[in-house]
Amino acid sequence: MRSETLYLRLPRAQVAFFRFLLEAREGLAMFTSLGADAQGREVLRLLFAPGGRPGVRAFLADVQIDCGLEILAG
Repeated sequence: MRSETLYLRLPRAQVAFFRFLLEAREGLAMFTSLGADAQGREVLRLLFAPGGRPGVRAFLADVQIDCGLEILAG
């Protein structure tokens, strides 16, 4: 079984806050940093269980404004 993936971009200063919010959802997803883009914003690869996309999308919609989050692809 393969994990599903989304790519996100957010201000580097918001990564720790995003991690805190994601960990509060206990097992919803995990992420790894892929480094910064040309504007200094962090690019993240978010991994989650197959079939978990609706829950992940709902979470991202909840935190999008607070974290300055942009969904890139996936």
